[in-house]
Amino acid sequence: MRGASKRNQRREINKIVGVYALFGSAWIYLSGYALIWLVSDRHIAEQIEVYKGLMFIMVTSALLYQLISRFARRLAESVSRLEESEARFQAIYHSVNDALFIHDAVTGQLVDVNRTMCEMFGYTPEEARNLTVGELSLGEPPYAEEDARLLLNQAAAGPPMTVRWRSRKKDGSLFWSEVSLRRADIGGSDRVLVLVRDITARHEIEEALQQNEEILKVLMEEMPAGVGWADESGRVQYLNSYVSDWLGYVSEDHPTLEELMQRALPDPTYREQVLGGWREEIGKTLESGVPVTPQEAKISCVDGSSRHVILNTRLVHHRILFTLTDITKWEAMQQEVLKAQKLESLGVLAGGIAHDFNNILTGILGNLSFAELLLDPEHPAQGAVKNAEKASQRAAELAHQLLTFSKGGQPIKKVIPLGRLLQESLSLALHGTKVQTRLKLQDGLHAIEADEGQMNQAFSNVIINACQAMPGGGVLTVEAANLSLTANNELALPPGDYVKLSFIDQGCGIPYEDQKFIFDPYYSTKPGGSGLGLASVHSIVIKHGGRVEVASTPGAGTTLTFYLPSAGEAVAEEAPRQQERTAKAGEGAVLIMDDEEAIRTLTRDMLQYLGYQVVTCVNGEEAVRLYREAAQAGKPFAAAIMDLTIPAGMGGKEAAQRILEVDPAARLIVSSGYSNDPVMAEHADYGFCAAVVKPYRCDELQHALERVLSAP
Repeated sequence: MRGASKRNQRREINKIVGVYALFGSAWIYLSGYALIWLVSDRHIAEQIEVYKGLMFIMVTSALLYQLISRFARRLAESVSRLEESEARFQAIYHSVNDALFIHDAVTGQLVDVNRTMCEMFGYTPEEARNLTVGELSLGEPPYAEEDARLLLNQAAAGPPMTVRWRSRKKDGSLFWSEVSLRRADIGGSDRVLVLVRDITARHEIEEALQQNEEILKVLMEEMPAGVGWADESGRVQYLNSYVSDWLGYVSEDHPTLEELMQRALPDPTYREQVLGGWREEIGKTLESGVPVTPQEAKISCVDGSSRHVILNTRLVHHRILFTLTDITKWEAMQQEVLKAQKLESLGVLAGGIAHDFNNILTGILGNLSFAELLLDPEHPAQGAVKNAEKASQRAAELAHQLLTFSKGGQPIKKVIPLGRLLQESLSLALHGTKVQTRLKLQDGLHAIEADEGQMNQAFSNVIINACQAMPGGGVLTVEAANLSLTANNELALPPGDYVKLSFIDQGCGIPYEDQKFIFDPYYSTKPGGSGLGLASVHSIVIKHGGRVEVASTPGAGTTLTFYLPSAGEAVAEEAPRQQERTAKAGEGAVLIMDDEEAIRTLTRDMLQYLGYQVVTCVNGEEAVRLYREAAQAGKPFAAAIMDLTIPAGMGGKEAAQRILEVDPAARLIVSSGYSNDPVMAEHADYGFCAAVVKPYRCDELQHALERVLSAP
């Protein structure tokens, strides 16, 4: 600025001198020649020469006055503009919100600072000019004096730069600053201009944003759902760990939405069906602003599993935000609840018909077994009686299968080696079939605590289904291994030790649309099927505290997997001892209580045939009265057989308590068609010595009486 002013001054001076020299030369030259031409008298010419000199002085003085005055005006105007410019510069220099430092580019020494620097750092201008860059910095790497000098040198030799710095005030407090450095030529000297901006508030906001971003990322990662978003071009920018684990992506992968959907929905037809509806909903949102309707889909995972998800989509700030909520477990739980409700309804039905049905079967099966005793072994009717007895026994098994659904009944459990139970079930169910078995049992396989009859029934139903799926023969693989489940496992079972048992056939498989119904009562895909086989399997396993699952691919076989609570390591069973049959006739009087006349008559005839004296009654009130009267008369009953359930009357449970009050040593046998009733399972806890399940045969009743009467 000052150099330009000096140049202008020199130009003005040169202009004045030039004009004066030109005018003087022209005056002298022209006036001399004119005088010679016009005046010939020498005396007159000398006088004119004097006046010409005086006029020259006056004219040149006037000219110099004009030229110097104009120069002075211009000089004053230039000085005024310079002062105004300097004032503006100083106002801007000292009024900016950023601290300004001027450093010598060679030595790095501080040359000047503005007032904002003094206010920002707390120094006076005199104190500030004597500061070093180290005194204005944190003092520790990477904000030490050496680091600051290195930045000054780089700015002096290279392009402008901006860095974030930890600055120190006079009182020792620290603050975050943004420092811009630029080389400049000031007054012919190389300088480095340093602009320092206090960004403490911005830094706090950035830290808060970063913390919020980290919190948001943690939330996204911890959410029990898959979350991701894509930009306008369809490029996925973020996927949380759920989606990455499901579909096999890593954090560095940024697939397109099309690539993502191709991996999640490998079936082209199904993919187009899902994506078609999704694109249509997004189009409606772009047109009218209505929210995108959630879409349902079944995605395929890299581990081979399938997940049922709800796809929620939001369009936010030119991004497509999508959430995949896994409802697979929820849907399975809903299905389990629905199954439980269906089984509960079936249980009410089963409990309602059990008493009458088993009473009828008791009359049929008991009379057949009694007729078999009465007939000579060589009698022609023996074969017909045995066949009828077998048919009745099958009807009893069907009734027992139906009773597995009965509400409230609990299995009669004991510790059973699973290997032995499997071999027995396979041997019986596969007898006479073309199916081969492959048994794979883990060494040290745990035992289970179960109702042997019910579990045998469950295994047999599964094995029979496998045989029917392989009519031409095949291999049924049975695998069993110990399994430990942790809390919150995917099977929704309590934590602990279990035995995992799988039945794997090579049959025709089950259609996908039928798989969710296979455990429903009365649902069957086989012509003439009752639909109770797998339903009873499900009911039995649930009552044992386990879980059963099916996995099937049409045309590639079916796998039914049981998860049964472990009873610990299996122990070797002792060979059952053969009980000696006694041929002596029965002795003593027996009281029979049953509301069915046919059963009272049948039981009386069978016991009288065996040698017992028999008294019958209809209900508990009458049984208690007869037992009390016999005891008072000194002719007590040797035993009493009591029906557990008496409609509209006192049943065996309450009557037993009344009789035990009269005779604590009474030998009582409970009888019922409810084989799963708690009283039948734990009869000793209710004062009974034994239990016989309807329908019963003559030999079963005889064994029960002999066992009770021979006990101490």
